[in-house]
Amino acid sequence: MKTMKLSTEMSARVKKLYDHLITKALGDRSNEWFTQEMFDDVVKAKDPNERFPLWKPIENCSVIVRRAIAIDRMLLAMTDEENSKHTHTADILEGDLLLGNMPMGSNGLGKVFPRFLTDDELRAGSITNRNAASLFGHNTMNYEELLSDGLQKKIDFCSKQLDELSPIIKNGKKDTAILEKKYEEICRDKKASAEEKEEGLRLLRNADGKLIAQKKKFDFYWAVKLACQSVIDYANRFADLAEKEAVKHPERADELNELARIARKVPAQPAETFHEAMQCICFFHIALHASMNFISLGRLDQVLYPYLEKETDVDKALEIIECFILKCAGRLNLSSKHLIKQDHVDYATVLGTHPYYIDQKAGVNNFLQNIIVGGKKPDGTDATNDCTYLIIQAVENVNLSAPGIYVRIHKDSPERLIQKVASSIFKTKNNPSVLNDDIMIPAMYKALMQDEKDTPEVRKKMQELANDYCVDGCWEPILNGKSDWTFTMLVGMQAVEAALNQGASLKKDEALFRGAKMSPTTPVPQSFDDVMTYLESHLQFFVDQSVMSLFMYYMIDENAAPSPLFSAYLEGCMDKGADKAAGGANHNLGGIVIGAVPDMVNQLSAIRHWVFDKKEYTLEQVCEAIRENFGENNSSLPADKTKLYKDIKVNFDTNSPKFGNNNVDADKLTCDILDMFYHCVQNSASFGKKLFQDDVPEREWRKIASLRALAGYYGLPLGKKFNIKMKITAGIGTFEQYNWQGRGVAASANRLDGMPIAPNFSPVPGTVHQGIMGTMNSLSKFKLERFAAGVITDICLNDESVNDKIVEQVLNEFIHKYGAMMTVAIGTTDKYKEIYEAAKEASTLPEAEAAALLAKYAGVNVRIGGWQTPFITLPLDHMENYIKRPVKLE
Repeated sequence: MKTMKLSTEMSARVKKLYDHLITKALGDRSNEWFTQEMFDDVVKAKDPNERFPLWKPIENCSVIVRRAIAIDRMLLAMTDEENSKHTHTADILEGDLLLGNMPMGSNGLGKVFPRFLTDDELRAGSITNRNAASLFGHNTMNYEELLSDGLQKKIDFCSKQLDELSPIIKNGKKDTAILEKKYEEICRDKKASAEEKEEGLRLLRNADGKLIAQKKKFDFYWAVKLACQSVIDYANRFADLAEKEAVKHPERADELNELARIARKVPAQPAETFHEAMQCICFFHIALHASMNFISLGRLDQVLYPYLEKETDVDKALEIIECFILKCAGRLNLSSKHLIKQDHVDYATVLGTHPYYIDQKAGVNNFLQNIIVGGKKPDGTDATNDCTYLIIQAVENVNLSAPGIYVRIHKDSPERLIQKVASSIFKTKNNPSVLNDDIMIPAMYKALMQDEKDTPEVRKKMQELANDYCVDGCWEPILNGKSDWTFTMLVGMQAVEAALNQGASLKKDEALFRGAKMSPTTPVPQSFDDVMTYLESHLQFFVDQSVMSLFMYYMIDENAAPSPLFSAYLEGCMDKGADKAAGGANHNLGGIVIGAVPDMVNQLSAIRHWVFDKKEYTLEQVCEAIRENFGENNSSLPADKTKLYKDIKVNFDTNSPKFGNNNVDADKLTCDILDMFYHCVQNSASFGKKLFQDDVPEREWRKIASLRALAGYYGLPLGKKFNIKMKITAGIGTFEQYNWQGRGVAASANRLDGMPIAPNFSPVPGTVHQGIMGTMNSLSKFKLERFAAGVITDICLNDESVNDKIVEQVLNEFIHKYGAMMTVAIGTTDKYKEIYEAAKEASTLPEAEAAALLAKYAGVNVRIGGWQTPFITLPLDHMENYIKRPVKLE
């Protein structure tokens, strides 16, 4: 591998584009959003010049076909020059080396897309909270096939499948009609026996089922063909725009005409140069996000390296990557003044099967797009290459919060890579994040081997898949363009409260007596062993509910939110002729992610120490104190109660073992909780698969079908319906929801009622007394290689005591102490306080003054949950949480 000399600053060209974006992001972007008036209603609009040859009226087409047509409508609207006066989606900025622009949209602000569901579908979907905006999005693309083959090859494949299926469907219709006629004759025949009628009906249903299956395949390939063609047409329209610009700007004509040439070639045809490869990825990535598929970027260094090898101008390659980063960040909002006007979140814009519940403000700049570099190749050798360093340098130079970047590292990673990652973190103060292959690869391998035959061939295949893992747009580990992923979450502190309070919440509500009933009743604990026994019972209850919801995802989604464009390149879908939402992917991963583990440890450590070991307080007194929020701001309490509750709070907060401090007792308790959770997930997974997925012997069928109906599903098992073999995994974290999730949790050690829980798998802010190295020592004891759904630790180093060598030391400790996933921010309490005060002041100022005040902080990004975000856009309570985070090395 050659050593490239890369610029450590943006070029003048890129800096001008960067400044343009920052200026927009600091202002009011509400007028840049699309509105439904900007595109036709796919279902109701009658277009005599329909762009695509349709076999039947649009309103009678299947959902997936209408979805594909809506993708084309969206891309058409994005290149409409009249629309672009507001949306800027057809702009070609001076100096830009890539064509295409993202429409406004984010996880926190929502998405706008042409309507393609019927009124009846919307009404029916309201029962399960599903509509067109319900796309899950937490997946990743592997762009290798697109770059090597081009979209036209995919279209040709679809045409071939359609030609083969058409006569099969035609004959199937005839056969079904004949069987239907025969069945009607049998029913009219008074001499026909019940057995003859039953057999006639069975034959008709079988034929009808086969016909429906073939029609679904036909519609899938039809939708993929339409969606892929829409992206080619989008690129060609941008070529037209570039040629127009070349006429207007002769001084830049050569560059613009070259951009037009590239756009006419890719993504339709294979890419041959680095510039073509990046433009191909850019067009397709924009099309995915514009069509509400917030999909991550995958292992770009592996995909792009063959093209970089042929590139003679490394400086230009760096500029192209930097331009792409700016494209991905094009939807940034750096002001909080105009967010309400940009709130496009719909009721059914969901993650799972529940109404939208994530912290919108924290997710304003969450676009679910990450780049993953480094790590290992499928064969297990180190994957670091020149493109790894090129991408890290580009991200460092631009230093925006999006896209995120993860570097996979392991004990055999080149020392140069570790040093580069450390210097980038030190310079940017937050990027990149790191994944430890030595933990995550074994975790993925173990998960993939679930329910598989333990043969050398299977082990080799699963090991290669695990070696090639990446993460989605947040931090959840997935397969590289080869898996569909969904997850659900639970808050562990609710199980703790239930264990202490006979299945009820400890949040005070006199109308509910001892509290809201969350889980089946258990006795009052008489010992700490009782507490742990009851905790496992309640945790199992919550995990059971979570696992069931994973299967429900596949029972609903194909009818509301199919993804023909993404499914075209998700391994398995094209071979099966099935969308990812219909179980088309070769591998289906479902994660159960528990939050508040550090809070569980702190609370249970304090209870064990002060109630059961020292017997300073009774459990009843502690529960009373928790219910009364430790007496905080409650002047009506008797003096003795006020003193008691304050004493309990002080001892729980400051005189008890804490998570992540290399404390023997707290670390042992953490191990016990993790063992318990992992066991519950395995137990629930077995039950869930038996109930919803696996085909069972005839003698058990009625019993299982009855249980499945009791759980709310009356159809065939998913393994039979979709050939799904779900791999259920366990994970630990909160994403950005630590504030939101804390609202439903009663007071506990180091927090009052409703206050944030600990972020991800990190010490509660303000409780780290042994420095970062103490936390690393704790992590080494937890056997994190079990948690294939991810387990991420966020650390914030005190800027006053840090240099790049210290960051390098932290990275090496992280690898050798068996950490799994880690984000690193570098800052000071004083700096975060300064920005906090500036953000509060800016909210009271006119737009221009607010922008001027906040502009100098635009480059201060921090990690919240699964992505970087500009500190100035955080909700104030998130800022307050971050102010407590900076800690020293030791």
